[in-house]
Amino acid sequence: MKNRNNTPSKLLLLLLIALALFISCTQTLSSGDLIFVTSESSDFEKSIVEVTKAKDKMLNFTHVGIINVTDSGIFVVEAVPEKGVVYTSLQEFKDENIAGILYVGMLKSKHKKYAKDALNRACSHLGKGYDYAFDFENDLYYCSELVYDAYAHASGDAHFFETPAMSFKKEGTDEFLPFWVAYFEKLGVSVPEGKPGVNPTGLSRSGKLRIMN
Repeated sequence: MKNRNNTPSKLLLLLLIALALFISCTQTLSSGDLIFVTSESSDFEKSIVEVTKAKDKMLNFTHVGIINVTDSGIFVVEAVPEKGVVYTSLQEFKDENIAGILYVGMLKSKHKKYAKDALNRACSHLGKGYDYAFDFENDLYYCSELVYDAYAHASGDAHFFETPAMSFKKEGTDEFLPFWVAYFEKLGVSVPEGKPGVNPTGLSRSGKLRIMN
């Protein structure tokens, strides 16, 4: 004979499991963590990957923002073409990057102390334009430059994230990729070959982060 009391017990168990999963998911994200996008849905994204791709077949990212977890929801501070530096809800961020896959770059414990100041620094740039020229000297920002600037100022360490020399050449050659030649000609500036820069894939390789899907 079946025990009729099993049904409430099973329901309670399912509710507890669901609650545990919900708590686990919400605790995954912390303010100051980074959110990365891997996507090659446009010529711009494909060309970014072409000159920043990892040599060891690791993930290649084309966009990054800084997460802010608040009582009213989860948001992302990011720099995007046409909009500049903006404050976006996580859902809107997901919708805008629906063609890509999202990963979280979780700050390791000893670096979490910089998260609040990094977010404040990033938010101080809200409304500023997008840095199409990838130039550290102007007061404009591209996505990974915004992240770099935020943590460099929060930590007082200009090398918190590395800024290797940029290259816009075809791999293994001394020729610039045609996309980038046309891109910088349209801007009316020289190709910033060899100048310091930062990119989402490079940021993701930092030992200060743990990449989670």
